[in-house]
Amino acid sequence: MKTKPKLAVFCDFDGTITEKDIGDELFKELGVFEPYHTQLIEGELDISEYWKILCKSLGKTAEYDYIYHFVDKYNVDSNFRMFAEFLREEEIPIKVVSDGFDVYIDSVLNRLELDWIPVHSNKMVFIAGKEPVPYFPLASESCDCKVASCKRNAVLNSCDHETIIIYIGDGISDFCAAEHSDIIFAKKKLAAHCNKHRIPHYPFANFFDVYRIMKDIILQGKAKQRNQALMLRNKAFETE
Repeated sequence: MKTKPKLAVFCDFDGTITEKDIGDELFKELGVFEPYHTQLIEGELDISEYWKILCKSLGKTAEYDYIYHFVDKYNVDSNFRMFAEFLREEEIPIKVVSDGFDVYIDSVLNRLELDWIPVHSNKMVFIAGKEPVPYFPLASESCDCKVASCKRNAVLNSCDHETIIIYIGDGISDFCAAEHSDIIFAKKKLAAHCNKHRIPHYPFANFFDVYRIMKDIILQGKAKQRNQALMLRNKAFETE
């Protein structure tokens, strides 16, 4: 009898689970977004400096409860909950990996009754009478992905060598983790990156697409490790 392959799913949050990048919208509305975002893109600021400046721009009156509920007005992919429940039924673990902040990610997952999904992200610490302070417990000096919350390491540290890694994302912060993954679902900037570097991937518009393709992969036994990703993972393990 053929052994069922071991799968693990890692999913970006902003712009992937949510329709908009909530982190960007938060600082646009409540803080100061530019010129700092442009400076980050142009390499004038590193990611940790960027988050520190933006969190400080929220001001001393920013409170946890207000930011927690700030996200209530933003839409989530209506198929994500179905997809997550499908994975749970199939006993396939899923983890949210984000370079955003726990306060609004937790809010969305709680709203969707998906608080059982583990989250790998930056943290926003609230101290009375002071600006929120960003905390980067998952930063990595060994990875040059320019992400404060290293998504590559979230993937590598959660899986053994036999696991088939599935990654879902949309943006620049997903490039490195996707390159180290076996099956990639990509849209927007991540899809363009995969096309440019000839990285095999499944384009998707929403999580119904991901659900449909994933179901076919499982039923048809198509899941397998990607040689280039496996080589990159082995190299990364050597440097850690």
